[in-house]
Amino acid sequence: MTFDGSPIPSTRYRYTTPLDPDILEIEMTFPIGFTDRPGTHELGYFIDQGGNESNSEPLKCNVDRTPPHPFFPVILPQEVIDEGITKKYLDDIGHVAIKIPDYGDMRIGDFIEVLYGDSIPLAEVVDSITRIDTTTEIFLELTADDVFKRDEGTHAIFFRITDRKGNPSTISPSVLVTVVLTDPPEGLLPLSIPLYDGVGDGLVDLADAQTPLGVGILAEYTHYLPGDELVVTYDGILQMAKPISGFPFYVDISFKDVFNNDPGEKTVAVSYQIKRGSTYYPPTPISKNVDVDLRKPGLPIDPDNPDPTNPILALVTVQGDSGGPVNTLREADKDGDVTVTVNTYAGAKEDDTVQLEYAGQLVSEADGGLVTIPDPVPTSLEWKVKWDVIAAAGNGAPTHPMAYVIGHPLNDNVDISEPRKVDVEIQVDTVPDPAFLHLDPNYTDWLNCKALRLDSIEGVVVEVRVPGGKLELANQELTFTYQGYTDDGGANPKPGTFKEVLHTPTDQEAAAGFIVKIPYAPLLATLNAWGSVGYTAVINGRDVPSKEHLVRVYLVNPGDGGSCPLPT
Repeated sequence: MTFDGSPIPSTRYRYTTPLDPDILEIEMTFPIGFTDRPGTHELGYFIDQGGNESNSEPLKCNVDRTPPHPFFPVILPQEVIDEGITKKYLDDIGHVAIKIPDYGDMRIGDFIEVLYGDSIPLAEVVDSITRIDTTTEIFLELTADDVFKRDEGTHAIFFRITDRKGNPSTISPSVLVTVVLTDPPEGLLPLSIPLYDGVGDGLVDLADAQTPLGVGILAEYTHYLPGDELVVTYDGILQMAKPISGFPFYVDISFKDVFNNDPGEKTVAVSYQIKRGSTYYPPTPISKNVDVDLRKPGLPIDPDNPDPTNPILALVTVQGDSGGPVNTLREADKDGDVTVTVNTYAGAKEDDTVQLEYAGQLVSEADGGLVTIPDPVPTSLEWKVKWDVIAAAGNGAPTHPMAYVIGHPLNDNVDISEPRKVDVEIQVDTVPDPAFLHLDPNYTDWLNCKALRLDSIEGVVVEVRVPGGKLELANQELTFTYQGYTDDGGANPKPGTFKEVLHTPTDQEAAAGFIVKIPYAPLLATLNAWGSVGYTAVINGRDVPSKEHLVRVYLVNPGDGGSCPLPT
């Protein structure tokens, strides 16, 4: 045989003349490896008899290595595109008609399969056909049984083609379709906006918008299903759909969307629908009109700052009566008022009110915490705050915040400054003092052999008790320090007697008291001298030391001059 004019040696057939008259045909096998080049080729043969050659007329043949090319996804009915596959659609139609679009290298004999499933590996063939011409439109079917077999959810529909030569195509682009086989939501309640409906003022104000504003549904509707989503539109702005996890259920409207480039006064439309798959219920959203007033004193609204505090407002300056450092208050300031000043904010106008807020509480006008802007507007504001306000809040931790709140006659909306941190230490903080237990009652502050105790874990110890009542000790890691001394004033540490013991009181221990156990070794090293125990805790942000309990340590056995017999 010859292929494109070249002989194929493996197909040689030998014979002897004269040829057997019973041989009417000579079969040859076209070997592999010659059809890897697509296109038109010439297949022939030649006879070599006695050295003389005779060539046949070549037969033109085509090698088809090109698979079909599905460029486009399947085409679905418009109702399915718009609403997905619904129970009602299947009840009415019984199946989904799937149109196969034109594709590349379309040939008679192409075998077309439609697949349906969650992904390519998991999809199943639901219908197939062999093309008999290239002009008739091809429609296949997704039956109701196939749909119910996969149940609800989002599934993919796609197709593939195998041509008559066995060349498979790639998978077509898929179409995602939402399947809803349940009854639609019913009994939907009117729109619920708690900060609008429940407050009683019939108004969305600045504080409502900053909360933020929740819009949604108060109670469960009929035929609710997990996976249903709440879709809210506020003032013409479509909010992101949010899966409904329970009832009541709300979508938070951002401060920027409530403002929507207009502080008010204004009336806006708010609406909601339930989204199941790609279908919205009811078709016409449930809506109502809402009155909004975000007008505030001072500077215009920054839509990107929903925080109630305004970082542009100047911080106050606080000065105590004793003339100490600014923004610092001490006990020496208690004999006079505290002076608070600030530069007047931009946009201030007559009859605006500016009220101080200290340690989380508004300061009343009677206590010097309220000023009203006069005409003309001053360049700075000043308050004289009574010391009782400062004393009532006590020490800071280590600071207390002081801010101011601006109001105006138009409405109840306010602007709030960021707080100034005021360092406040106006009273002495204390912690419960530790005390050695089991001291000898016949001697004053005398720790001898009778004080030793045996602990199942620590071994021989001396116990120290801390009284309860200081709740701030709870969950603090406290370091208890034992130190031996050579003198009764605790001025000269005895070498080798220093020891730190860590203890973190629980809430109950801080309230009722607790015991700390000092190991025997540093007390034995003290032997016949003096020793003390103390600790430091953080109260109101500052280190507060306890009083040291200094005792006479005498751990000598008078019988033999050695150390105490150990408890068992």
